Amino acid sequence: MRLVILGDGLWAARTVEQLVQAGHTVPAVVLRRRPTDDTLARAAAAARAAILQPDDVNAPAFVERLAAVAADAHLSIAYDQILRAPVRATARACLNIHAGRLPDYRGRNVITWAIINNEREIGVTVHAVDDGVDTGPILIQRLLPIGWTDTYGDVLARVQDAVPALALEAAARLERESPSFRPQPAIGTYCPGRRDGDEWLDWSDSSLHLYNKIRALSPPAPGARTTWNGGDVVVWRARYDPCWPRYLAIPGSVVGRETDGVRVKTGDSSIVLTEVQIGDRPRQTPRWAVGTRLGLDVPQTIRALLDRIARLEERLALGVPS
Repeated sequence: MRLVILGDGLWAARTVEQLVQAGHTVPAVVLRRRPTDDTLARAAAAARAAILQPDDVNAPAFVERLAAVAADAHLSIAYDQILRAPVRATARACLNIHAGRLPDYRGRNVITWAIINNEREIGVTVHAVDDGVDTGPILIQRLLPIGWTDTYGDVLARVQDAVPALALEAAARLERESPSFRPQPAIGTYCPGRRDGDEWLDWSDSSLHLYNKIRALSPPAPGARTTWNGGDVVVWRARYDPCWPRYLAIPGSVVGRETDGVRVKTGDSSIVLTEVQIGDRPRQTPRWAVGTRLGLDVPQTIRALLDRIARLEERLALGVPS
């Protein structure tokens, strides 16, 4: 099979490597406009594939360029542009490998959302690309476990290991005359992409939600955040015992010290923060005193924002670049 890979990251790079090892040809690799790293570009170079990087994958000139590749199929793996019908028509099949249990978890950052939603498994789905967002008929779907203590990095590694094997299986099925696709239900769940600011912890939330959010934003994600003493704190790791007593007190208060961290009051119970990063300091086990309060100091935050706006307005008035 002649297979064009459109994508980004380690899972796409490993797919290129394993497809070539299995005897398939990867004549071209299409990179994102702004790749997250150079792993796919290096894999493409090693496979002697043409490296393409269009600003607009649907531009007529690029569609013509892709048609000249004469691929049997296109495989999209974490590619960030929508593939319109003219692009899809340049190969016999156009598939997407999506790290979600379709029809649920359509959209972006679905590994993060699956952990936040306390899922016990995550789907990896190979489906045909259509005019919708992750709505095309399904060719293959595999379910992978999510453990109680698994972090984003743990689940990501599991998915990265699974994607190349699914690509190989999809290629084998495409070699058949009529591979069997299963239509998706019209109703499914959609997840928006994560943005700066979504990582803040609300200590009045439940312990379960806070624990899941912390592990969903663990490395290589940017980390969950709170504040202490007027500065930012990144919360990298925590643990949660669902049997801990439930009671009312001030959310965000340190209510105990453990050998591996500090116990912080939540909206219903408490969790133990075991690894944090205070400002620019190295990561550490927190040792705050009982009674310390974490979380946004709203009046102080508003004052700081107003001060910053005033400084920016003053610089603009003086013609100083911001």
